[in-house]
Amino acid sequence: MNRVARGIFFLFVSMGPSLKAQQVIDTPAQILARADSLHRSCRFEEAIGLYLSIGEEGKAAVSQNALNMTEFCADPHVVARQRFSRKDFFLYYPLPAQAWRMSPHPLDSLPGHPLYFPKGTDVLYFSAPDRSGSRSLFVTENLDSLWRAPRHLGEGLLSAGSEIFPMLSPDGKTLYFASDGLSGMGGYDLYSSTWDEEAAAWSDPVNMGFPFSSPADDFLLVDTPDGKYTLFASNRDCSADSVYIYVLDFGSSRQRKPVRRYEDLVRISSLTPSADPARIDNGSAVQSGTVGNANTRLYIRKMEEARVLLDSISVCRNPARLDSLRALLEEVNLELRLVEQTFLQSGVVTTAEDREVVGADLSYTFAKKAPGARVRMKIGKHSSVAGFRVAPVGRFAPDNTLPPGIVYQIEIFSSPRHATLEEIHGLTPVYERLTPQLRYTYSVGSYPSYVSALLDLNLVRSLGFPGARITAWRDGRSIPINLARQEE
Repeated sequence: MNRVARGIFFLFVSMGPSLKAQQVIDTPAQILARADSLHRSCRFEEAIGLYLSIGEEGKAAVSQNALNMTEFCADPHVVARQRFSRKDFFLYYPLPAQAWRMSPHPLDSLPGHPLYFPKGTDVLYFSAPDRSGSRSLFVTENLDSLWRAPRHLGEGLLSAGSEIFPMLSPDGKTLYFASDGLSGMGGYDLYSSTWDEEAAAWSDPVNMGFPFSSPADDFLLVDTPDGKYTLFASNRDCSADSVYIYVLDFGSSRQRKPVRRYEDLVRISSLTPSADPARIDNGSAVQSGTVGNANTRLYIRKMEEARVLLDSISVCRNPARLDSLRALLEEVNLELRLVEQTFLQSGVVTTAEDREVVGADLSYTFAKKAPGARVRMKIGKHSSVAGFRVAPVGRFAPDNTLPPGIVYQIEIFSSPRHATLEEIHGLTPVYERLTPQLRYTYSVGSYPSYVSALLDLNLVRSLGFPGARITAWRDGRSIPINLARQEE
């Protein structure tokens, strides 16, 4: 009996007496809610059984995928964990000051999606809405006074969902990002893609697995430049308007092993920080050149002293004692201002609104960095390519002949028989070809470059063709995509 079958068996055995006693049959909505709760609690086997009992094959597949991932779990050493507001949590990462540019900005007009744009950057990786309305990953380069028209990173990094928070590793060879559309555990999962020098392209992404990815939303993974720590954010175990930032030992986070017991999955997923201060080196928690741990400790201590003095002043009725307390408070405030000057020189925010949040505890520093100024950019435009259009009734191309040279198309599906107008979902014109395997393939568009075809791929997928893919042709004959891109 496999793991799924065992889960279904034990589920119904445990439910049986209760159901007989109550003589109550749960509605599909109640079963769905219970299955969702089981999935979020990492009880994937039980969730699969409930999902299948009400015909939720899609959700069952997600739980099955999560169950498969428990065969390759990391059990990292957690250095620290701190809760922050969803609005500005990214400012607490050990990254250069003024590197985050708040939305809206020229590359994305939607609020709530900041741009990571450190000073001196000539190549930008960012997330923005594509032509389908989903958020996708783009790249653009600075060509002196003009930024190149943004282009997608590659077909494998596209999904029907959204991809957010792309971040390069310190060596520039790995791209980390979050997606809720690629194969994962539910919500946003964390993925990595590596740069292939020979192909000059990013590889198909790999899910980073449990517990980096979880049934909750997990995003914005960053390795510190010194190679000591990995940080990422997650809304597991907290409200929708907040996130935890987790700090993990870099080395221990990369080892994988199967985890069978539910209790172990829960323990690992909780990512509880270690109480061993000997394993914490706070110097890596702050970027080189920013405030150090000594000043942070002093600042925390003086803030506490100031709060105690303010409380004492508010209840004091002795005039002589009141003058003494006010004099002490003035001295403490002066010391605070001196430390704040050091903070400000490093780009660390210390306004009255948020200056109390400078440390998760006395052993690890989360220093809030100031956001950068609004971005002003001149951005190039893609040449207009009318690959296809969507009409109330679709149409097949009267002539399947393609222009000479390299041409790209978007294949939408194949069939052992002729497709009907209803099956092409209003796309016009649709090219039909009979393959040597005696199957009919259907494609749209006629693009002069891979980049231009890629811009429309997610739109086609969103129109009811999730398996759509790009194909390449030379003088009317099919050729591999890599060869076409080399000749392009």
